[in-house]
Amino acid sequence: MKIALIGAGPRNLAILGRLIFTINTKVHYEVDLFDPAPIGGRVWNPFLKNNHTFLMNSFANQVTLFDDYELFDHDVPISRPNLLTWAQTDAFDYLNDHPEYNSAYRNEVLALVSSNTFASRGLFGVYANWYYETIKAARPDNMTINFHQTEIVGMEKNPRRFTIHGKNGFEGKYDRVVLAPGHVDNQLNDKQSGLAQVGKKAGYTYYPASHPAENDFSHLDEHDHVLIEGLGLSFFDVLLSLTAGKGGTFITNQDGSLSYRRSGHEPTIVAGSFNGLPPRSKGINQKEASQLYQPRFFTLPKLKFIAEEHSGKVPFDSFMNLLKEELTFKFLFNQVQQAVLPDPSKKPEIIQALEDPDNWPNINDKFGLHLDTDIDWQELVYPALKWQDTENFDQQLEEHINADIHSAEVGNDWSPLTGSYDLLRDMRETVRKLYNENYFDADGYQKMLTTFRQFDNQLSAGPPLVRMRQLLALLEAGVLKIAGPGFTTQTDGKDFLASDHLGHHFTGNVLVEARLSTIDFRISRSPLIQSLVKQGLLRSNDRLKTASGRPLLSHSIKVDLNTLTVIDKMNRPVNGFFVSGIPLEGTRWFNTVIPRPYVNTLIFQESKRVVDGLLKRRSGTSKLRTKKD
Repeated sequence: MKIALIGAGPRNLAILGRLIFTINTKVHYEVDLFDPAPIGGRVWNPFLKNNHTFLMNSFANQVTLFDDYELFDHDVPISRPNLLTWAQTDAFDYLNDHPEYNSAYRNEVLALVSSNTFASRGLFGVYANWYYETIKAARPDNMTINFHQTEIVGMEKNPRRFTIHGKNGFEGKYDRVVLAPGHVDNQLNDKQSGLAQVGKKAGYTYYPASHPAENDFSHLDEHDHVLIEGLGLSFFDVLLSLTAGKGGTFITNQDGSLSYRRSGHEPTIVAGSFNGLPPRSKGINQKEASQLYQPRFFTLPKLKFIAEEHSGKVPFDSFMNLLKEELTFKFLFNQVQQAVLPDPSKKPEIIQALEDPDNWPNINDKFGLHLDTDIDWQELVYPALKWQDTENFDQQLEEHINADIHSAEVGNDWSPLTGSYDLLRDMRETVRKLYNENYFDADGYQKMLTTFRQFDNQLSAGPPLVRMRQLLALLEAGVLKIAGPGFTTQTDGKDFLASDHLGHHFTGNVLVEARLSTIDFRISRSPLIQSLVKQGLLRSNDRLKTASGRPLLSHSIKVDLNTLTVIDKMNRPVNGFFVSGIPLEGTRWFNTVIPRPYVNTLIFQESKRVVDGLLKRRSGTSKLRTKKD
């Protein structure tokens, strides 16, 4: 059997790893892996110029590529270290044996000494290469594995097999194909095309949405005025490139804060977003690799009971109320744990009282406490939208970032606020189960994709703490200006322009869209995806519709959710063709994840489904094939 894995990122690497330990030893398997980037994929490319400076957004001990599905009776037993353990054991020798990697990675593994460290994206790419070599060496004799560093630009479905075409002229026929391309760039929309034309005409520089590590900012200097649209994770990468990447230096002060020393080559930078604030930073890590919070209120049994009372659906308001109850319990619990109590012997009684939300309004009076019991989680998502004092916006902004830093410094388990935000990550699998198993009605799904996604992203998907400290240092040094809420960009035909709801206006000769491309296969620039659409091998997901009949997931590729088999234009399964990962965002909840050890992470759930499909015998496969297939 010949299998093509298109994309060499974490998804297909997990599939490859599972294949090795589950294949039938009496059948010969030939597996070909394809990607224009090295093993690990585009985001984690260790050879990108600055990828040794860009951080992952997961702690190193919470990152792995080894499936939880462990078969220790395999003929070639292998170790299964997470990224941190690997950095502390095999990494240095591996890097010494591979001088093609930047020497910065050797310095980095020496510094990865605790569970509170973030590895660079490039180092994860090195880990991915080591993983690939390790599992390839452990493959059984009836299996061959080859990696082709080329882009696949086309595929046709023949009666029994698939023919795929590479950009370098490669052509091959396969029984099974898995497409896991990760984030792909899109065709420019009308606004972007207009910005690109103005930039080209005026000699300005426009960077549309893409992977920030691939942007070349080397020609920018102190004579440039840069407008950055977006304050999410990509923004921090862009910001680092335009400051420390220009020779500036961050200095650690005695109190642990940072100051910034200019190089003199930084451009003038103005950044902004709709809500006016970056997402909350991740707290100092106090959790083991597989440690997950065990909820008291937001539990599957309670949510399923609610569904039983509402015709099998969980009302969105009920979902959010239970979730906020859980966050509030953690918020109060952590305050009690750190409070100086009037009577310490009553601490167990106080904790017991917290188990009942009806006690929360009176908890202070009953026990003589001073807990903050008045918290509105929704207000914490976009607080800047209600800041009325426009003259003091900069001061309010710095106070907000300072407060976020101090909260994160208390830790992702102990901090009342940051510890509560981190629950959203720990409980994500419960959310996925509800979302993926059709527990919401159309209105609920629409709110999940808008209201809850914004809530989750802003509170739980922020940058490492060090990035927020750097941001504050740059604001205090006057290197960066963050505009008010309602930040939008446009052009007057001559310059790049930006404005905010505070009435501020900005002009620039450089415009950076600091975000990844929207996930939408219909406008993808990928020649392979365009080819599949033209042939009718892909179709939009029509599973969910609004009350007016508008499809909610038309941007997402339709698959059989049980097997991840692709559904074609005629609504028929394309047997032997699977899609995994990012192109299914929306069809499945929060696909942009890296595997975490021993928590039955999403990627390993998907790899099990796909591998089961890859190994399933199809009718007609035992017949002799002809040249026509």
